Amino acid sequence: MAKIRLDIDPVDKILLKRSLNKNGAGQKFFTHEVRQLSTPYVPRLSGNLSMDSVTETASSIIYDTPYARRQYYENKGKNRSVHARAGSHWTERMWADRGKEIVQSVAKYCGGKAK
Repeated sequence: MAKIRLDIDPVDKILLKRSLNKNGAGQKFFTHEVRQLSTPYVPRLSGNLSMDSVTETASSIIYDTPYARRQYYENKGKNRSVHARAGSHWTERMWADRGKEIVQSVAKYCGGKAK
């Protein structure tokens, strides 16, 4: 009978190697990709909401204007002269259109494969 010994790194070490630890490089890359690809979906008149007032952290994107919440939930998408895809719930609509693309780019960045 043959003996087999299998040494496996701890989960934290495996995640760290792939940049998948909490607030790690993989998370930052994902957040940046979501922000970048969501920009054409954000309503725009003066540019404050889509460009100037956006704060990106490792795990969140904050649109910091007094009217951001209202635009996110109530925008009817009537003015599409600057952003043709602009309207409410821009991150969800972007994810429906381009989510697979983001999954593939994050997998490639982290050294894995997307199914």
